Amino acid sequence: MQVWTKLFAKSPFKPLIKHAEVVLEAVGTLEKALGAWDRGEYEKMREYARRVDDLEDFADRIKEEIRDSLSSKLFMPVNRGDILGYLEMQDKIADAAENTAKWLLVRDPNNIPEDIKDEVRTLIMTMSQESIKAAKLVYEAIVQMDRVIESGFGEKEIEREYEIIKEIESVEHKIDELDTRFMEIIFKNSAKMEWGLGMYLLNIAKTISNISDKAKDAAERIRLMMNK
Repeated sequence: MQVWTKLFAKSPFKPLIKHAEVVLEAVGTLEKALGAWDRGEYEKMREYARRVDDLEDFADRIKEEIRDSLSSKLFMPVNRGDILGYLEMQDKIADAAENTAKWLLVRDPNNIPEDIKDEVRTLIMTMSQESIKAAKLVYEAIVQMDRVIESGFGEKEIEREYEIIKEIESVEHKIDELDTRFMEIIFKNSAKMEWGLGMYLLNIAKTISNISDKAKDAAERIRLMMNK
């Protein structure tokens, strides 16, 4: 607890950066799991998926420690409630990654119709790559927020923060479009595949999409802090 309190004394965002590092590792490990999925290395896929679950648990523990250490007696340049609200959104990025990992553990992606297999895999991998980009941008955003505070809300630092937020929103929009395209393909070809496979694929895509949704939510929390 004392470690977090000391970090808060330096900056309200130092502990959030530590938490963001674990969140980023969880999303990066999920990307490795999906890469193994794409290559047909299903045992390796499951190993990475279980690692994502472990990292999400670790992120949760850090979140609770930060909450317990964030005393109302600490003087901070931003509202305690805003920090806790942001922390919750950042943690949900790891939750979303864990949800995808759980689906990877349910079954192997066998029997995808040959005529759509390449497009299905390409869309999943593109969404995965964009999701890790979103998580990296959230990490960059919270690091930049720390710089904003250290600069005394300097104009250039604030301007850069808004640029990062816009980048996150752009990535989220792109993934939404990919998810819509993915759903169109699955429903159009639903008669060719078993019900369970269709549900499995749709949930893989939806939970990946949720990573960028939560990244956007985290970015919006930063925007609110900037506007106060």
